[in-house]
Amino acid sequence: MADDTLGPVVVLEAETGSGKTEAALWRFLHLFKQGKVDSLYFALPTRVAASQAYARVRQAIVRTWPNGGPMVLRALAGYAAADGQTPHALPDFKVLWSDEPNDAEAGRRWAGESAKRFLAAPVAVGTVDQALLGTLQVKHAHLRHALAARALLVVDEVHASDAHMGVLIEHLIASQVALGGHVLLLSATLGAAARIRYLGAGRPQPFQAIPLHRASTLPYPAISDPSGLRATRGAQREKPVHWRSQDCIDDPARIAALAIDAATQGARVLIIRNTVPAAIATLSALESAAPNPDWLFRIGTTATLHHSRFSREDRPRLDAAVEAQLGKHRPAGPLIVVGTQTLEQSLDLDADFLITDLCPMDVLLQRIGRLHRHARPDDARPAAYRTAQTCVVTPTDGDLTPNLKRPRHGLGLFHNGGGVYADVRILQATLNLIDAEPQVCIPADNRRLVESATHPEALRIVESRDERWASHGQQIDGLTGAKKTNARLGLLPFDRPFEELSFPDDIKLATRLGAADRVANFMPPQPGPFDMPVAELPIRFHLLPPGLPEDAAPEDIVAEAGGFTFCFGNARYRYSRFGLERLPDTTPGE
Repeated sequence: MADDTLGPVVVLEAETGSGKTEAALWRFLHLFKQGKVDSLYFALPTRVAASQAYARVRQAIVRTWPNGGPMVLRALAGYAAADGQTPHALPDFKVLWSDEPNDAEAGRRWAGESAKRFLAAPVAVGTVDQALLGTLQVKHAHLRHALAARALLVVDEVHASDAHMGVLIEHLIASQVALGGHVLLLSATLGAAARIRYLGAGRPQPFQAIPLHRASTLPYPAISDPSGLRATRGAQREKPVHWRSQDCIDDPARIAALAIDAATQGARVLIIRNTVPAAIATLSALESAAPNPDWLFRIGTTATLHHSRFSREDRPRLDAAVEAQLGKHRPAGPLIVVGTQTLEQSLDLDADFLITDLCPMDVLLQRIGRLHRHARPDDARPAAYRTAQTCVVTPTDGDLTPNLKRPRHGLGLFHNGGGVYADVRILQATLNLIDAEPQVCIPADNRRLVESATHPEALRIVESRDERWASHGQQIDGLTGAKKTNARLGLLPFDRPFEELSFPDDIKLATRLGAADRVANFMPPQPGPFDMPVAELPIRFHLLPPGLPEDAAPEDIVAEAGGFTFCFGNARYRYSRFGLERLPDTTPGE
């Protein structure tokens, strides 16, 4: 990362847990020392991931400047913090900081007093959305972009970006570099097609596509810039992984039995489902069948699970609890943790056995990164699980053709063009690799596995099965093109004078499709399932009732054992140890 020959756009690809965050910080310190950048913005895909990274970045800055260094900002709207202190809004746009600093110290934290100023901080950690808002025709876009112009912009987990966000990131890279800034993209599983697009952003002559056979044999881990790709060292140990598929995705009782069998042998088991309802059903099955209730993940005495539908007050406790029970310093003995995609990003987990729903190969490798993550003595793991093992659960008979028409368990395309994992071609290519190779070696096989399941040539092979797959491929490609076109329509044209621009008032532009989530605010806060008052409860867009007014607030709040119910618009919800659920009589179809 301190190579002076690297260009202003760099991609670092390395396995999960290999220290990409620290490598990014080293890149910042190197560029800062040379006077090439003035600040750092560390962009992550989710608020939870940003909160996790904030603590690590702040600790690193303190170690680097032990006698006082630049202010480190947690750049999350409604959850901001500067040097560990939090702001409280006062009338007339004034802010009171939690430690009541003097005027000079308060001025140092000016960037943390409003979301539109976040990018002015010398060091900030937040979501990628804050940076992407500087690329759209929305209020304060020029301000955001100008504030970041001399920064090193780090985009972590860039592989998680969809087609819409990908266009915005390309525009951000091109404009950032044009103004003298630097960009570093981090990923464990970035395909060649995406890497080429990002490295070529803003260049008059785009790079040529790399054929599958060559893409599969490129070095990994690697550092890339527009001049080429070079090998670098990553983890010092290789991890053999035995994996197999099992057709029980519709049977939470069978999944629970697999986990209980492993726990009986002393294993600490991680179960990752693609949807929240499936995760809840799995926990319920475990509670009915587990011979010892203490085997289940819990906060205090309350058994629970880990997903995105918990309050902003409860999520930090869930993160801390799952890392304590399944992290680097975990205790010995049986444990079963159930959750969704929130378990595959940012958390430092180390399971003996992984049970996961089928998902795209790049996502699957992220999940496997939580398996045997840390080196331990052989006697620290059960004898049957001293080699990493993964069970990938699939539809009946491993047949994905029904998902071409009807999505289930996050596999397939919704009628509105969305979906958790909409491209069934990638899922089929992933399943083919699992069934063909009972053992792989991580990270040595990472590059080949990702390309063999996501490269356009690999998808064409799947399409050749029959006309149903070819039709699905055409539908996915068409929707991808439409999303890219839609994203380009909202881009901020940096080559036009400011006075010539007029932003649309009747069109709501977003950094990611379907991101119109809402937050239910409770005043006074309500008693939650883990003895923590609940004041803010995010509600995902697909759980909201149609026509919800902008000023909607929770109504008809009823306390019950272990949580409460409430109305939001004309829908009713329950918040409990299972998280937020829209009650069955009003829940839309999956």
